[in-house]
Amino acid sequence: MDLAGCAFAFDAVTRQWTPRHDRAGRSSLPGVYLAGDGAGIGGADVAELQGERAGLAVLEDLGQRVDRTRVAFLERKLARQARFRSALENAYPYPAHLLGEIADGEIICRCEGITAGTLLAAATERDAAEMNRLKAFTRIGMGRCQGRVCGHAAAEILARTLGKDIALVGRLRGNPPVKPIPVGGLP
Repeated sequence: MDLAGCAFAFDAVTRQWTPRHDRAGRSSLPGVYLAGDGAGIGGADVAELQGERAGLAVLEDLGQRVDRTRVAFLERKLARQARFRSALENAYPYPAHLLGEIADGEIICRCEGITAGTLLAAATERDAAEMNRLKAFTRIGMGRCQGRVCGHAAAEILARTLGKDIALVGRLRGNPPVKPIPVGGLP
């Protein structure tokens, strides 16, 4: 989504950047549809519902008739799942306070072996004031996971170190390799 040029927005509740999309899965770019955890964490059941809803949006956008009863059913189920997810997020907020107790030697990026101390030093000694500058100085998010495992924790550490709101330190930009899957290759 990032490499395609989709717009992102910061979600203050989950403390992460997610691609913008409407409830049918349409992204900020015409012809790009989102479903599943790439559109925001929701789990397998939500991904299945979003996938079907996005598929119906594709058909709608191509001028095909779709079953409005099915669309309404999917949107009701997705709204119910969103309420449940919201309740979970309120009951178990992100424990950002735990980062204040993290030791310098703690591994944050297992792919590149980067510690919390390395991130702190880059932030304070090298003026890494946003995530991609931190990445340039430390290699955070350059391993196999491309920051999917370490990026969020690194952003929290950077924001805490600089005394900034996490939304202000930005997010890691996506990088190739991207492996497109042709629709004809799907089962």
